[in-house]
Amino acid sequence: MRKPRLLSTQRVLLAAGCLLCIGVVRQLWNVAPRFHPWLRGNTALDHSTPQTATCALTDGIDDIVVVLKTGATEIYNKLPIHLATTFACLPNYLVYSDVAQQFGPVTIHDALALVSEELRERHDDLAYYRALQEHVLAGGDGADMKGDKSWNLDKWKFLPMISDAYQRFGTQKSWFVFIEADTYLSAHNLRLWLRHLDANARVYAGAQVMIGDTEFAHGGSGFVLSATAAKTLTEAYAVEKASWEDKVAHECCGDKAMAEVLLAASPPVALHRSFPIIQGETLTSLDWSSTHWCRPAVSWHHVDAAGIDKLWRFERGWRHVHGEERPILFADYFAAFIEPRITAANGTMSEWDNLSNDWMWEEAKFTHHSYASAVACEAFCHGQSQCLQWAWSPGVCRGGKTVRLGWAIGSRPALGSAEDRVAQVGEHGTNGAVSGWLLDRIVAYRVEHEPCSTVGLWSTHS
Repeated sequence: MRKPRLLSTQRVLLAAGCLLCIGVVRQLWNVAPRFHPWLRGNTALDHSTPQTATCALTDGIDDIVVVLKTGATEIYNKLPIHLATTFACLPNYLVYSDVAQQFGPVTIHDALALVSEELRERHDDLAYYRALQEHVLAGGDGADMKGDKSWNLDKWKFLPMISDAYQRFGTQKSWFVFIEADTYLSAHNLRLWLRHLDANARVYAGAQVMIGDTEFAHGGSGFVLSATAAKTLTEAYAVEKASWEDKVAHECCGDKAMAEVLLAASPPVALHRSFPIIQGETLTSLDWSSTHWCRPAVSWHHVDAAGIDKLWRFERGWRHVHGEERPILFADYFAAFIEPRITAANGTMSEWDNLSNDWMWEEAKFTHHSYASAVACEAFCHGQSQCLQWAWSPGVCRGGKTVRLGWAIGSRPALGSAEDRVAQVGEHGTNGAVSGWLLDRIVAYRVEHEPCSTVGLWSTHS
């Protein structure tokens, strides 16, 4: 038993050291002149501007509560970056997990402690929760128990988390925004978007997905509840808690169960479809198409700590240059993060998969000249008027009608719920793999789609 206690002590000391380092880095960031090369025209940004000038979002941000859902197995890896970035600009936030603890100055609430005691103590689904509690209370580290079973606890957190968050703030705040530990939330765009929604209505907004007959907001992409909608869910959950907990036990997903509670209300609270403003891609996996181009981006999903830091610093610099009223569009993110990368590579990257998937010629299935070499694959793309990018690996040539950045071969990130959607891409032989982009066509595409109109800027797709 001594070894787990030693590991726990080390982890506590590590967390304290990380928080101290974050504070020092943030202080240095605020006083040291830096330059930001990511805006159009390589606009230089002077980061000596005090954080109060670039971080403070005065209009409407105090009326929003941001709620982050995480777990004890990942909290030390994923929460620190949010404390240094996401929450640095937000006055109201809550963090829920599956173990109650104090994380530096931040109280972590145990969402599962709000599940009925009988279920917590006896239900098979929560056996892992009981084991996790015992392990941590004995001095163990939650990360020791990381695995698929930790994911199975997730669905149980949604209803008690939403209910508890509402009870803590009630109607003092107008909006409750829920994210996960790998979600990046643009506070800048969020407050601009919420102006276009009616805080007095029962608003339930998010990126729409469908399972069976139930349409619901995808939890990892982030979702929004007005205080009145959160009140509706809280009251319905409290009145029939045992019934809803029984339904959660038989559901795949907590975000689906949440939608069913709202749909069962009288009158029902249907989803306000909010894609692509709320969406579940990363900068590297997103298709930079007309669906997204002239829309603001409020959320990104499956973002690691480095990605969250880059997005947050970019957003802070954006406000410094453009002020608080100009939204950041997908087109602006493209100009900041994607176009400079592929241009610097002169349109070609070795050992890279850019996720091209509109054309696919495989030697094992077809006779086609394009898979003979990377040069032949690029020539094939040039011969297709709609082709913007290509990817070659031995015996395979792929082409794409939309731009994606992708990732280095062998460095494909875990994409959670998106695994099935992209699993067929990049699984072929990779020896000598090359990806390329037709830069002249991409420039022409950007010119064709810009400048973006402000008409319908915040509209979403059904």
